[in-house]
Amino acid sequence: MTLGEKIYRLRTQQGLSQEIFGEKLGVSRQSVSKWETDQSVPELDKIVAISELFEVSTDYLLKETQASPETSGTRPSKGRYHYEYKSKKMIGNLPLVHINLGIGRRAKGVIAIGLVAQGWFALGLAAMGGFSIGIVSLGLLSLATFAFGLIALGSFAVGVISMGAVAIGIFSMGALTFGQFAFGASAHGAQVAIGDAASGKVALGYSRATGTYTQISNRQPFNYEDACRAIDAHVSSNWLFFKTWAKGMIRWF
Repeated sequence: MTLGEKIYRLRTQQGLSQEIFGEKLGVSRQSVSKWETDQSVPELDKIVAISELFEVSTDYLLKETQASPETSGTRPSKGRYHYEYKSKKMIGNLPLVHINLGIGRRAKGVIAIGLVAQGWFALGLAAMGGFSIGIVSLGLLSLATFAFGLIALGSFAVGVISMGAVAIGIFSMGALTFGQFAFGASAHGAQVAIGDAASGKVALGYSRATGTYTQISNRQPFNYEDACRAIDAHVSSNWLFFKTWAKGMIRWF
């Protein structure tokens, strides 16, 4: 492995762009590019700076026969697990795949996997992206213990459409739900609420219902026609899309 290949490998493992890496060493991005393609060789003081920055020995950098990095001895590295993979295929300014595992590391790519991940598809303890999965996630479609997104699914979910043990959104489903249209064991909907205990402008409850128009079914099917008429009468036409969904939910419940 050449010096340029080693510099490229170390830089990408740390998730540094050529610009940021160059700034740390006081050189231009073009100089870094020439080093990595073996068009030029760093000066001795830069090689020392690189070894200190990446915690590898100068022998590792300079000896082509040495494929595995040795620590420089300047700082201990035991117990500091880190793995990174970044594809060379780019989409815009993002790598197609970026896997970055380690404490304090962030993965950023079209497909991103890491403790902290950001991408079109993101998987991590904390994930942010178009489709995100994690303990805490934010995305257009979010699946997590704590989920926030356009469509959110989780133990605690907040979104335009949300589903979870506790769900908050315009259209929410779960055990405890809050929103404009809420469906669940305890449902609180400003417009429509359907559940065991329901509270809303139109409230359909099995055991309790509070609202302008209410039905209590005592575990029997709701009167579908009456409920639909109530939704049409009491809910603004601005909610037409969700009104249609709500009418369908009456049959489901």
